[in-house]
Amino acid sequence: MTGDALTELRALKRAGIADSADRVPGLLRSLDDALDREAAGMLLGGRAVRTALASTGRYTPVALGLLASSTVDPLPHLLTAALLAEGVQPETGTTGFNQWRFEILSGAPNLKELAPAVTACLLDDTAVFEKVADPLDAAEVEARCAALPAELDAWLTAFEGAPGGVAVLNTLPLSALRRDRYVDYATKARVEAAWHRMNAGILDLAGRPNVVVLATDGLAARAGSAAATDRMRHIAGHAWSQEFLDVYAREVARVVLARLGRARKCLVLDLDHTLWGGVVGDDGIPALKIGGSFPGSAHAELQALAKDLSRQGVLLTVCSKNDDSVAREAVAGHPDMVLGPDDFSAFRANWEPKPGNVASIAAELNIGTDSMVFVDDNPAERGLMEAQRPEVTVVALPDDPAGYASAVARAGLFNQFALTDEDRVRGSLYRARAQRDELLQTAVSVEDYLRELASEITVEEYGTLNGARITQLFGKTNQFNLTGIRYGADEVARRVETGQAAFFGVRATDAFGDNGLVGALALVRETAGPDGEGDWAIENFVLSCRVFSRSIEQAVVGLVLRAARDAGASGVRGRHVPTAKNGRFADFYPSLGFTGQDGDFRHDLTQLAELPDWVAVGTGEGKFHAP
Repeated sequence: MTGDALTELRALKRAGIADSADRVPGLLRSLDDALDREAAGMLLGGRAVRTALASTGRYTPVALGLLASSTVDPLPHLLTAALLAEGVQPETGTTGFNQWRFEILSGAPNLKELAPAVTACLLDDTAVFEKVADPLDAAEVEARCAALPAELDAWLTAFEGAPGGVAVLNTLPLSALRRDRYVDYATKARVEAAWHRMNAGILDLAGRPNVVVLATDGLAARAGSAAATDRMRHIAGHAWSQEFLDVYAREVARVVLARLGRARKCLVLDLDHTLWGGVVGDDGIPALKIGGSFPGSAHAELQALAKDLSRQGVLLTVCSKNDDSVAREAVAGHPDMVLGPDDFSAFRANWEPKPGNVASIAAELNIGTDSMVFVDDNPAERGLMEAQRPEVTVVALPDDPAGYASAVARAGLFNQFALTDEDRVRGSLYRARAQRDELLQTAVSVEDYLRELASEITVEEYGTLNGARITQLFGKTNQFNLTGIRYGADEVARRVETGQAAFFGVRATDAFGDNGLVGALALVRETAGPDGEGDWAIENFVLSCRVFSRSIEQAVVGLVLRAARDAGASGVRGRHVPTAKNGRFADFYPSLGFTGQDGDFRHDLTQLAELPDWVAVGTGEGKFHAP
């Protein structure tokens, strides 16, 4: 399959790749060898191909920086392959050999203009030993290990100034050649202890905003080995194996996806031979294998993993070829089930093709099919999903159910920068949404439904308690994201502190409970005069898909208009910058009385529409204002 995919990619390039751009991600995902992925990245990373792919509008552009303490020539190509497989087209900036310190401490002369969203800095033990005069002096090695975390902390402070964005660091492996040169066990242990303390200090740096620290030992376990062969170390100056660089590239790609708001949101699970052993329709509920000895233990392990993912904001759904009543009875009634009916946000058990059911689930949850992960033991079902819904991520389960949970966990498809309170209760929020949908079905009219729903919004100004969620909303929201701007946590904090912008969150409650913080908005002042006059500008406004079509967005902008008028502003500006997913909201501002064209709109504040009377405004502490 790998050879066929590479051959087809070469053929597409020769024929003009723009016409077949939608085939590229699937072909890249089918590659299962690190060298082949590097070759594919090299094939697709040239200027002509990049221009052709960009012209299709199917790929999200992103700027990346790469720094390292050793030679990592394959890494840009591996990153290109990993990201194009996800519909993201990277432009990568690099520096000279072992220039990671100088580049950042000198103001990022090579990366500053590129303004990378993510910069990965891959360090090996050279970062320690290049400043050690005598590697056999354990005290000197200890001192150097103790100093490095503080040096990296200062390096990160400089990084925030230029080039900025997200920094990806890693723990440092102690190479076998360094470790094994000590002949007495006491010194071996002493150096190892110092090394572990150093790596613990590096991991602590992940507490800084916009810093990700990858644990090298975990990546090495996936790769088989972190270290390059002795021959590659001597001939090419490589510290890392090809397999490790491949695993590292895919992990950095996941960081990029999180930065772009592209982490997956929903886990779609099969039942027979996946969540349990056996076929419930044939074997009956008592005969299902869940828990206990193998293979039941493996199916229970997958359920436990899914449960833990749901507790961190991942939506769980069922997509099974079964009679609905039989499947639901098994989920609710088997005593060894780890998951229960309340754990699932949507449930499809029927005999329809699964690609259609997945699309139906996405529509019900109001999420994109590209945010879904499909887990099914049947290779035929996985192949059909890949063919008919290529945007759905399909986990390649092994033949042995013992590896099911590990395969899903290892994929890392749901990784994000930080969890918020809303993440931890997302499942219950979606279940409450189902109750709202039931109310809509029984309401006489949409207006009656909205009145019975009794929505209330509260404005919250950015602060320490809501800052993470506000930043997350800007980062993860794709549909109602009017300009596509994704602010980093440090950027928001800095602009608030310097008075360049004001950031707000919007909380919504209704008759079924608290929806949490569902919206975020950034306000700036333009052309302010001596008396405070001038226009306000809505730099960006995002809203969770969970509360679409309830007039909350209209109420929020209506409050902004009233606050601007009361503050003496002469108008309010808003922009719509088209992205792959926000097209349905292109007319949002004109629908509220703004005028303009080509995505730039302005409201002169002379006539303000009434606020929707079915959306109450709470008496929280926040009030919209522009700095």
